Amino acid sequence: MARREQGRARAEASLPEVARAALEAARAGGAGEAAVQVSRSRFVDVGFRDGDLEKASASAKQGMSLRLFIEGRYGVHSTSDLRPEAIRDFVSKAASLTRLLQPDPLRSLPELGLYARGPAPDLGVWDQTLEESEAGEWIQRSRRLEELARDEGWRAGGLVSAQGGAYLETSRDLLATSDGFMGERAETGAYAVAAVVLMDPSQEAKRRSGWWWRAARKLNNLGGEETLATVARTAAARAARQMGARPGPSGRAAVLIENQAAARLLGDLLGACAGPALKQERSYLHGGLGKEIASSLLTITDQPLLPGGFGSRWFDGEGLAARTLTLVEGGLLKSYLLDTYHARALGLKPTTGSSSNVTLAPSAPGGFQSIMEDMERGLAVTSFLGGNFNSTTGDFSYGLQGLWIEGGRVAHAVEGMNMAGNFRELWRALERVGDDPFPYARFMTPSLLFSEVQLSGASLAPGQAPG
Repeated sequence: MARREQGRARAEASLPEVARAALEAARAGGAGEAAVQVSRSRFVDVGFRDGDLEKASASAKQGMSLRLFIEGRYGVHSTSDLRPEAIRDFVSKAASLTRLLQPDPLRSLPELGLYARGPAPDLGVWDQTLEESEAGEWIQRSRRLEELARDEGWRAGGLVSAQGGAYLETSRDLLATSDGFMGERAETGAYAVAAVVLMDPSQEAKRRSGWWWRAARKLNNLGGEETLATVARTAAARAARQMGARPGPSGRAAVLIENQAAARLLGDLLGACAGPALKQERSYLHGGLGKEIASSLLTITDQPLLPGGFGSRWFDGEGLAARTLTLVEGGLLKSYLLDTYHARALGLKPTTGSSSNVTLAPSAPGGFQSIMEDMERGLAVTSFLGGNFNSTTGDFSYGLQGLWIEGGRVAHAVEGMNMAGNFRELWRALERVGDDPFPYARFMTPSLLFSEVQLSGASLAPGQAPG
């Protein structure tokens, strides 16, 4: 018994203790440089469907990722066993494996002057109340959300299924390097999700689904009964507005992308701005710094120090100090997303290896609804359904669903369509950036209006009204 208790105490060593043990073992194993990231997380995930408990789990996990630089070789290794004796054995084996790899002279830790320096700022991403919340509270929240979704589904008519879910995650992680950097981060997140499936009376056996969610860093900001009711009502309304969906006309037309759906486009664009794609010459933006890549209305900024943001951080995955980074300004490509290795490979300075809170500057007042009302004719996309993007050429083809607009009003719901083209043309056709950034994700995309995009759907000539 005493031996088991001693083992448990060792397993629960603090994050700095674990990191120091790993770095010490790395030096003993011959590493010239090393970096270790250690994390511990807690999760609660509950879901109800049609009045019954569908899932309920509470778990904790821990892990360590170790980067070793040995004799010009570089290796990344991970483990979830953080006992001291296990760490020594793990690092020893990791060092042996790293020595088997091909040399890569471009690999090293960042320059010392680029590391973040403490004390850590309070970014408003930790909530002790959320950390201490019991699983039973999330069961109640999930059950209530499912009840509200079911009620909204009955009101909408043709209810097939209703779901409610609640989820929390708390995590602490620490990054330490052999040249002296050590930084800790702690964050919490809470989510409430509802989904409603309705039978479409106008199309036999066709089911229409809608879902919505709310997220917050702090429990109080997740809201109570009124918030849950809004989430459920929105999910049901999004299902109901897809009734009678059919393809719209093929041809070139204006396309409006709803804020939460626009993250798909932004994610693909930023992927082409990232070091791996650029180094491997798989990005159509290779060599594009300082050049026009979009309409002058497009300005994209990465803001890691945004209070309460879902991507907020005071250092990145290498320990580089977080700072505001302008990626695109007035349509001109200003920066890439580059860690130390990829910056060195491209002959550029490192910025950061990954994005945090990404924002777009609005071009005019108004969000999705008001922009839609200003449209003479075109498609309002509410979600993307599959598709692909070729980062090397910029070509894309996305399946979608949404609403066909005539004279600022919804003519009918849309399904069975896709939009295709090339990002070089698409982003230059950007006509309006809304002022409605989506608040519950690190990509805080607003609604985006493009003047002309190629659509394929029903075989109607452009300008011909849908039937």
